[in-house]
Amino acid sequence: MLSTYARFIVRHSYLVLFTVTVISTILTVIPLICHVLPSFSDPIVGFETRGTTLAHRFIAWENLIDETRPSRRLAVNPKEIEDQIRMNQTYYNRTRQDRPRSGRGRSKNKGRNKKKKVNYNNTIFEKNWLETESNISNGHVHWGFGKNKTYEDENTVFLKNHTRKQWVSIKEMQRIPDKPIHHNYASGTCGPPISDYAHLVIINTDNTSLLTFQNVERMCKIQSTLVELGGVEYYKMCQRDLHSEELCCPVWSVPNYIALISGKTTCENLNKEDVENTVTILKKCAGYFHNFTLMASCDLDRCKVPKYCSQYDAVYNLLFYLIDSGAFSPSDLTQTFVSDVMLFLPLPSSSTVLPYYERLQSSNLSYETLVIPAVDFGLKNALFDLWVIQDTWLIGLGGIFVFACVWVYTKSLILTVLLFTAITYSLGIAYFLYVYVFNLEFFPFMNLLVIVVVIGIGADDAFLYVKVWKMVSKQLIRDNVVSQDNALSDIKNVSSAGETILIQILGETMKHSLVTMMITTMTTAVAFFASYVSYIPAINCFSVFAGTAVLVNFLLMISWLPVSVFIIDVKLSVSRRKFLEIIIKRSNEFWEDIRVILNRFIITCVSRLHLMFVIVLGAIGIGSLVVVFYSPGLQLPDSKQFQLFQTSHPFEQYDMHYRGKFLFERFGKDIGTGSKMPLRWVWGVKAIDNGNHMDPASKGQLIFDEEFTISDPNSQKWLAGFCTRLKSQPFFQQTLGPLLPNCFIESFKMYMSRRCIDHIDRINRTPCCETSRFPYKKEVFEFCIIKAMESLYQTPRELFMPGVAGPKFLRSATPPTVAAMVVEFESVVPYSMSYTAMDDFYVQVENWTQQELLNAPPGMKNGWFLSDLQFYDLQKTLASGTVMALILSATLGFIVLIPATFSLVVSVCALTAMIFSATVTIAILVLNDWKLNILESVAISTSAGLAVDFSLHYALSYTNANGAKSARVKYALSSSAGPTAAAAVTTSFAGIFLLRSNLLPYSQIGSFLSLIMVVSWTYATFFLCSLLQLVGRNSTKESPTEERKSVSRVSSVCSGVPNLESHELEHLADSNRTNLTHSHSPSNVSATTVVLHDDYDNSHCKIVKKSSDTSNNIVSEND
Repeated sequence: MLSTYARFIVRHSYLVLFTVTVISTILTVIPLICHVLPSFSDPIVGFETRGTTLAHRFIAWENLIDETRPSRRLAVNPKEIEDQIRMNQTYYNRTRQDRPRSGRGRSKNKGRNKKKKVNYNNTIFEKNWLETESNISNGHVHWGFGKNKTYEDENTVFLKNHTRKQWVSIKEMQRIPDKPIHHNYASGTCGPPISDYAHLVIINTDNTSLLTFQNVERMCKIQSTLVELGGVEYYKMCQRDLHSEELCCPVWSVPNYIALISGKTTCENLNKEDVENTVTILKKCAGYFHNFTLMASCDLDRCKVPKYCSQYDAVYNLLFYLIDSGAFSPSDLTQTFVSDVMLFLPLPSSSTVLPYYERLQSSNLSYETLVIPAVDFGLKNALFDLWVIQDTWLIGLGGIFVFACVWVYTKSLILTVLLFTAITYSLGIAYFLYVYVFNLEFFPFMNLLVIVVVIGIGADDAFLYVKVWKMVSKQLIRDNVVSQDNALSDIKNVSSAGETILIQILGETMKHSLVTMMITTMTTAVAFFASYVSYIPAINCFSVFAGTAVLVNFLLMISWLPVSVFIIDVKLSVSRRKFLEIIIKRSNEFWEDIRVILNRFIITCVSRLHLMFVIVLGAIGIGSLVVVFYSPGLQLPDSKQFQLFQTSHPFEQYDMHYRGKFLFERFGKDIGTGSKMPLRWVWGVKAIDNGNHMDPASKGQLIFDEEFTISDPNSQKWLAGFCTRLKSQPFFQQTLGPLLPNCFIESFKMYMSRRCIDHIDRINRTPCCETSRFPYKKEVFEFCIIKAMESLYQTPRELFMPGVAGPKFLRSATPPTVAAMVVEFESVVPYSMSYTAMDDFYVQVENWTQQELLNAPPGMKNGWFLSDLQFYDLQKTLASGTVMALILSATLGFIVLIPATFSLVVSVCALTAMIFSATVTIAILVLNDWKLNILESVAISTSAGLAVDFSLHYALSYTNANGAKSARVKYALSSSAGPTAAAAVTTSFAGIFLLRSNLLPYSQIGSFLSLIMVVSWTYATFFLCSLLQLVGRNSTKESPTEERKSVSRVSSVCSGVPNLESHELEHLADSNRTNLTHSHSPSNVSATTVVLHDDYDNSHCKIVKKSSDTSNNIVSEND
């Protein structure tokens, strides 16, 4: 198979290269042109669970809420259905009357006359519409575009338009002067500050309260600087005063509110007494604020508080928006020390303020002792979308470093360019398969990190293949060509023998290199694909793209790389100038000296200190297991805010440290820490997510439970008992006042207890009255529940606020029937980021629910419980899925090791080194406060697969070496230490360049790659080889010396080929024999057997080669 492929490359090398290039180019270009390029405007899309038990319920719940919209299948109020039917009937009647009686067309005159007629039987709306249409058709149009069709001539219309534009321009010139005038004034006409405005945090570095006159004065200077910094852009974007279009709203800040309270027009006029008076007012009014007597809009005399507490709503806004919650707190109302204050700018908190933020970023965010450490401009996603592309230059910088390393190693610029072209193609083809074969639309930003991984793998494959190519080609040339001075290019003109030798060289190179490349590719790809077991779409998509890219890279390495090397070294080989030859020779000798010294040092360390390495590195590995799986363990995320930037970034500082310090952030959200967890039970809807789990936008369709029936008397009786038993549970929150929709069966029973005859209104309510007994007959329930819900939705808002609880009616049924039902209450458990607290709550309620459903009638057995547990489900999935992926990756890596080494002992030793490499890396990250979030989960789950490569190289070299176990270890070190170190260095530096990124995902993947490379190389070199030195076995193979005697033609690589080190390929070590037909050889040998061998004792062969004679290493014997 390989010989046929090698023959085809030798004979049609340019055709192979052209074919692979065309196919790769087409597959790469198609998705770039025909498919919408991915956008990262919302980087946290896909960071949710899909496919878990709770995730199915979340999606079903979202679909249920979505189906209650007016245009969907369900209605919460049956009167909506009735109104919709009435509107549809009215529209049908109107369109029917407008439709001509005959199917044939009418004349134009008839059509025109028809429009003028008014049908007085139609609705008033239609009459007014027809009159309006008539007036429009008969009136004059004074402003037209294009050709003038009015009674005014073209010149008049043009003049009016031109005059209007001039006035607009003059008005804009008046509003935006050349140098904007920013008034640092205080005003209460712009309303309160809200979170939709851009806001910043100000702190003091000298540990004094910000409510001192000196600090208030400094804050006044800062806010003036912030306004002036924006220039004209600030003036264009700012919120205007309601009473003036010329002035921007003032900054909502502590100095400005103090100025309002003191009756000053600007904070620049404040004095010490004004500040102290405001502090006194805050102490007096804080009690009213915390007992909810002082509320918003109290300046309208709606609150029973002193006038100085409600004026301008200044006190309320200061305590709720601007001052941290630690000051004037309920526990100590006299606590006047303010450590953090908020400052609101009259700018929208959105992507429109990006130009202003860029100006702010380039300026000094401090004034004397005051600093702005945190900012919330609503720009997190927009800025990430911008920087995720900008910071790719760091990936490019790492690629340039790897490019330079490959260039130095191969000594060929063209080959290096071709290699990186293949890497680019592998990414392009992987994207093509991702989009068109796997049909995946969602492309998370984490997929960009695959670029770094593929560059490292591609460089490693290039090092391997080029090294083997040089070894095989030089060895076969030396053994089969009389003239030792002939270059490889001299062989290409030999008709039959030359072609045969080239085929043999190419075949042997591929035979030895492709095996190792395939094994390392499989272990890495398996590590990525193992993450597919996760229930998080972003991780699923990353695993598919990364694994596919690795496999495609392998296919290109076995097709593109061999033909590229062959063309450059054979077809395009050009004799170098003597000066260049001298430089290359000296350079090779320099690097050879370094290689010999390092090899000798490593071999000596392992030979003499192998017991110490096993004990020390083994102890570290065991300690890492304790750190990762016991204490402190993999830390789950404790924030719903996904960190996108470095911790020092103002956006992240706001989310991590300052968001929870201000009351408007803590109480202004739907779900925040401290709010009570809701209790929801749903019937009539199956908890099934039938959408595409790999696409966060695909939510599927709502599936109704056909067995659900609440109208059955047994179901009614059970539901009433369910609500009664629920209220006696410890997790139920007792609530005062009526809860009309929460468990609707209770309010429905109250509705049915009315008297049947209303003597005042003369209404007979039968059967929806006291004559019907609970549980009600099916017909009575279905009739009266409609009346009851219509009546409920007419209840005053003070008693009933529409929510999600209650029955949901099917619009298509006549009359409407209950298709789904929600029971909702509040629990005593507060919302928390703690996984343990939420797990206890969920398990308790879920177990009670399942126990209740066991005794439910058939129509109510398929209900399910739900609460606001999305973040808990994400934590649970990350905790279980990451460990599962890690174990799966290690297991599959071990499965690959056994057939590769054919030795259980070696495989177990390599597995131990791989596990310790992964756990030590993870332990270091855990001790550096890594939380188990999305990206961290991907890194940890793939660590085993990335760590196995170096151990695999040493294991293969050791397995195929001969002699005693110490000799085999020395051979494995001499053959694999150099190439694995080169691969580790290139990948590590590619990761190190990413550490300077502003984006946390980039820097995290960079630090992870650098760390895993260093740790895995250290454990593979010093721990695995030392372990094999202790527990390894002697080889049962024939020794290399004896084997040479039985070989017809043998060459020692180190003594015969200068500046050449053996790679990790086992077949090049000892047992490879190649039958080579060479009819035109001067020796007239019909068949020659060649053995390639690099003995460990010749790792310092540079010294031996100068004094040894090549003929001493050659023994000939005719077959």
